[in-house]
Amino acid sequence: MTAQSKIIYAREPELDVAEFRRVLVESTLGETRPVDDDARLQAMLSGANLVLTARLDIEGRPLIGVIRAITDFSWVCYVSELAVSQSAQGVGIGKGLMD
Repeated sequence: MTAQSKIIYAREPELDVAEFRRVLVESTLGETRPVDDDARLQAMLSGANLVLTARLDIEGRPLIGVIRAITDFSWVCYVSELAVSQSAQGVGIGKGLMD
């Protein structure tokens, strides 16, 4: 990833479990998450009422970051995970997801 790479941020309530797992593992959060349990990962995604993603704007739009959160969409937002693939860390993806 280069500093000039365009990032697409979006709300993705139907994020694929395999993509979620890959970013958790690539970010090192996979060391403390149930990445070998598809049903639990799906429950984690389904239980969040806000899933935000960061994708590279290139063919295939690879996922490089994700936030999973609970919010009232008015005042409070609790972030459960903020994961960014190690190859994309240090260029502001996490800040972009939080913004």
